[in-house]
Amino acid sequence: MASRYNSLLGEANELTPLPKSAGYFNTNNMKGQFDTLPSYQKEVLESVLLETRMLRATLEIDADFSNDEIDSLSDFIQSHLREVIFDTPSNEREVQNALETLFVGRGLTKGIDFRRESGEVEFSGKGYVPDFCIDKHSLAIEVKLIKDPSARSRIIEEITADITAYAKEYDNQLFVVYDIGSIQNVLHFKSDIEQCDGVRIIVVKH
Repeated sequence: MASRYNSLLGEANELTPLPKSAGYFNTNNMKGQFDTLPSYQKEVLESVLLETRMLRATLEIDADFSNDEIDSLSDFIQSHLREVIFDTPSNEREVQNALETLFVGRGLTKGIDFRRESGEVEFSGKGYVPDFCIDKHSLAIEVKLIKDPSARSRIIEEITADITAYAKEYDNQLFVVYDIGSIQNVLHFKSDIEQCDGVRIIVVKH
């Protein structure tokens, strides 16, 4: 049990830096179950249980913090993306550039706090590259541009495919849909997509 806990601790530390106080068991100095009394075995198991509970609490706090940060970022994009787009965008790259401007204005550093067009995910023989990714929150961000009503079905299909692929590598996904007067019912457009775990979608109107 102690060895298994050490393995979990190592995996958790790769996902998020853990405090130095996180317990680690020196199993090399531990005796086997046939070389110890039941009282010693009980003491070890209780120690492993205590450390496991503390590790779980720490990870839950980190997960809640990440969710809060992602929600805050989503609200920021929702409120300010339109402000930095002056002309009607003709392609998604223009929206991506505007989004990067927002990230930099928010104090994020490219290559450190966020990456652009990297972190490719292979799925069913096809490569999927998120427009942006924020590693510390395991977040992939994808930009979609809808210029006319006929494109809505295609965009939904693209988002559905992206969700399946990115779920292999990212715990969280954010889709930023920039709409040029094609989505009449935003809540209906978002409802099915947001049923997926870890997936958020915002629609910004031009």
